[in-house]
Amino acid sequence: MLHKVLQPGSKKNYCKNCVKRKPCIIPFHLLLADTVYLAPQIILIQKPAANNMRRYLLAIITTFVFFPLLFSCHQKKEKHAEETYDFKGKTMTNIVFAENTDHNGQKENIDLDLYLPKSAGDGKKYPLTVFIHGGGFRVGEKEDGKVFCEMLADKGFAVASINYRTGWDKGKDPCSEDTSAVKVAVYRALQDTHAALRFLAANANKYAADTNWVFISGSSAGGILSLATNYYPQDSANIFFGNMVDSLGLLNNYGNNLTTNCNIKGIAAMWGGLNSPFLVTKNNALPTIFFHGEKDNVVPYDVSYFYNCPNFYQCYGAKPLYNRLVSLGVPAEAYIDPNGGHGVYTAKFRANATADFFNGLMTKKVQTGFHTETSDLIAVK
Repeated sequence: MLHKVLQPGSKKNYCKNCVKRKPCIIPFHLLLADTVYLAPQIILIQKPAANNMRRYLLAIITTFVFFPLLFSCHQKKEKHAEETYDFKGKTMTNIVFAENTDHNGQKENIDLDLYLPKSAGDGKKYPLTVFIHGGGFRVGEKEDGKVFCEMLADKGFAVASINYRTGWDKGKDPCSEDTSAVKVAVYRALQDTHAALRFLAANANKYAADTNWVFISGSSAGGILSLATNYYPQDSANIFFGNMVDSLGLLNNYGNNLTTNCNIKGIAAMWGGLNSPFLVTKNNALPTIFFHGEKDNVVPYDVSYFYNCPNFYQCYGAKPLYNRLVSLGVPAEAYIDPNGGHGVYTAKFRANATADFFNGLMTKKVQTGFHTETSDLIAVK
């Protein structure tokens, strides 16, 4: 379906494919064309009359030059739509849990936001879920998963959305990058995740957390971290990350001096993956709910490379990890969008499914299964 986005004489219009309906700026030369249309992967320019051929040719040339700008507007539709939500619970923000050195060598306070049910108080405790935001280990903030965290808290969970150190130099073509910088960023993020878990365990009474039931979740880079936090103990990390461990320090004693730990009971991995399914063993396998799009070209849903780049590490996404857990007799559930890319389903759907899965684990009535449904169909349910 083509969407008309610009008429002659206009210098900008609202791109109907953008989530927030922000102005989609059209390159000035495209105004010379009679009509510009935007489709999912192509731009069509209505051919003008013969006496306007010169303007038509100029518009075509400019279209190819500025195509990435227009296509980036469409790409926003590929991610799950942002939602608004009337949170009924309580929020505590910017709680510092660690101090570490960032990728520029500067000291950085690492903090989290805590979302609690409305009934929090008087010593009542709730199962704890740690949420880890995405951003390719380069960018992202703890507020990125705010609506998901609020919805989960309203379902009876204490939810801690954490920051972690981000940053590595990524050029325009990830397939030509030095991947050692990515490994450093991942290792730092793992250290910060472990520091957050220690902090929350040590302060469980203060933050209404029931450490008998601790879950971890995340999207994209956070989805990777939610899995790697459990499946990369120090000995496995020493093998994969190599000599950089000597300079970066150990995974579980960096950022704060706390020693209290907690056992993770389940994972909600949103478009995340691991570099080997055999990191998952009978001894360490955890019940997991997955959300993934089959057409994800950043973190593959099946087996491929991160960013689809052979110089990156091989990735095993939701499908092989789900199969691995099932083969080990561990509860697993997966929601797969056959048309989805990197980021699928609404926050409401993911929060409902995650809460049901975690509650099922606590009541020993967990639902399992591999579900293939498009985001569009689920959104109207």
